[in-house]
Amino acid sequence: MNVIQELHQFEDGLRPAQPSPAHDWDGEKWALGADKVALLEQQEAERLCVSVDAAADSARNLLAGDPLKSMEYAQAAADAQAFLDEGYPKKEVPLSVAAWVVKGRTAKQAADQILGKATQLTEHLLTLRTLRLKAKAQIKAHVAKGNMELARDVSEAAIVAIRNVVNDSAR
Repeated sequence: MNVIQELHQFEDGLRPAQPSPAHDWDGEKWALGADKVALLEQQEAERLCVSVDAAADSARNLLAGDPLKSMEYAQAAADAQAFLDEGYPKKEVPLSVAAWVVKGRTAKQAADQILGKATQLTEHLLTLRTLRLKAKAQIKAHVAKGNMELARDVSEAAIVAIRNVVNDSAR
């Protein structure tokens, strides 16, 4: 007696289970379909790139806050830069700089702190951009060469690096 396990009912009869979505039945056996493999790899590359983008989006939100607050900070930085460029005139302190003149802080110190914080945020955002774009290019290059495991490794490493930018900024 022959015992046949793992056979599945298909419209044309019993056959072994489909090994993967990239396999097609050729009438006798499951055969890997090159077109399906390429499509699945492309979809996986897209998914990996979306994961990197999502991590960067989350990091930007954590670093910069809501968009209106970011606009407020950008305006304060522009005002502080103009104040610095004019030589910190005591009688012409921009309102956004004056708002930070508290607890014994001078207008010059307030402007310098605003500019320092803006520079730091810009550096973090540029680091995120670099990590994100570099990872996506590497993912696509690895997928084009059929190196899916390397593409996944790049995605995971980029996400870790992006999270580290946020963690480092909190210190």
